[in-house]
Amino acid sequence: MGKATVSGRSKTNTFVYMRIGAKHMLEQALRSDEGQLYNIISCLTYSAFTLEAYFNHLGKMRNPNWDKIERKYPKLKKYKLFCHECNVSFDFEKPPYSTMIELFSFRDCMAHGKSTVDYVAKEIDFNSELPNQFSTGPSWREYATIANAEKGVRDVDAIIFELHTAAGYTDNLFNNPGGGVYGVQRHET
Repeated sequence: MGKATVSGRSKTNTFVYMRIGAKHMLEQALRSDEGQLYNIISCLTYSAFTLEAYFNHLGKMRNPNWDKIERKYPKLKKYKLFCHECNVSFDFEKPPYSTMIELFSFRDCMAHGKSTVDYVAKEIDFNSELPNQFSTGPSWREYATIANAEKGVRDVDAIIFELHTAAGYTDNLFNNPGGGVYGVQRHET
């Protein structure tokens, strides 16, 4: 056994990995009640990360200086910028665009989490046989449902495919997580 040096170039399309993570966590949440909340939280967070990473991917493809300027644009401003450039119209009051707002809000809440005291007053469907079967708590907890996780994965795909196509790209962008070309040079001993 000896030493060797690996050299080359590697490209990673992070948004593809984030999407795979979102779908995997959704599958886990659907498969089992055990740890379901945490799988849903992960799915929703990965869905938001997928959008963020795709916006940066698209920015880099369209602007060689993207790495220098991208921090100037918050997530939604990036999206609006690309929509303007690609003539994509959106309505943040309707899906899939309203889902993007929800996911970014959820992501921000998780990323900047704080301990809270939440005062609750809401009407519930009461079941006398299972009197403690209701959900209360912070808004992020109320949002962390299977239905919202499924909607998040579906709507993120719709937003990205729409923007990608409008930008003039025809490749199946989720089929390419990246790759590289490497050489191995063995050291003489």
